[in-house]
Amino acid sequence: MNRNALQRLAIMRAAMGLYAVVWTLVRSANIIDTSGQPARRFDPIGPLWFLDRPLPTWVTVLGILTVLVAGTALIVGWRYRISAPTAAIAFLFVTTYRNSWGHIIHTENLASLQLLVLAIAPAATVWSLDARRGAETDTGERDDGWWAVNAMAVLAVGTYFMAGVAKLRISGLHWVNGDVLLHQVAFDNARKIIVGAPESPFAAFFLSQHWMMAPAAIGAMLIELGAPLALIKERFAAVWVTTAIMLHFGILAIMAILFPYQLLGLAMLPLLPIEARAPGVLHRHRWLGNFLRWQRRSPITSTT
Repeated sequence: MNRNALQRLAIMRAAMGLYAVVWTLVRSANIIDTSGQPARRFDPIGPLWFLDRPLPTWVTVLGILTVLVAGTALIVGWRYRISAPTAAIAFLFVTTYRNSWGHIIHTENLASLQLLVLAIAPAATVWSLDARRGAETDTGERDDGWWAVNAMAVLAVGTYFMAGVAKLRISGLHWVNGDVLLHQVAFDNARKIIVGAPESPFAAFFLSQHWMMAPAAIGAMLIELGAPLALIKERFAAVWVTTAIMLHFGILAIMAILFPYQLLGLAMLPLLPIEARAPGVLHRHRWLGNFLRWQRRSPITSTT
């Protein structure tokens, strides 16, 4: 059995799980404070559309603790069949509930979706505590995991493609001349100044250089609408991932909007052969030696 997909899934399990745990830990105080706002500000969205009133604060705290505990188990691949779905659902709940209190922050949507796919994938077949203790790996024996890798790759490029389509539907070809982008950058930074939020220190310079608007707008559109090309070949994927990360650096620089999941490249991991570099990294870092032992004890024979 080709083991590449299982190794890629194991790396994504650790990286994406770590992101969910760290993000939840860092944002926990804000999430709890937000849930204590007046009930009139509560407007449930997405999976929580059916709620007609805010939940007790202890439910929010329980959701956060669930992400932290189950997410940690997900990272190391312990009791994965239980911990992974629990962590993914809890993370979806926490992020959705936070967004149900006014301003909708969509930066974590892709992370939530990819975690849901990862939760039902054979991502603990190798390099996990389950593999080390010889746990049942029914899925691993007949599932090479490529369906999960491909599904998460489609989710990644799909979000960018839909963003490009949305620009065309809302602005049409007017987006290409840069005027829409100019007003969007100006409005966003002006709003932040008024409400006391951090604004971009580079926005004023960017807005003064009108000649930059059209190329920036066209570049963003090409990156978003061209995202599906990353599914064709790994060479295309590497180029697209690089340009997409550069796009997020640009958004951060001129609008002070941070997409940490995308900026760190975590969203794009399914598109890249990250497992090819894993053995060298593991050999160079002794503190990762347990991963090598788990790999050797895995019931699946490597063909790489």
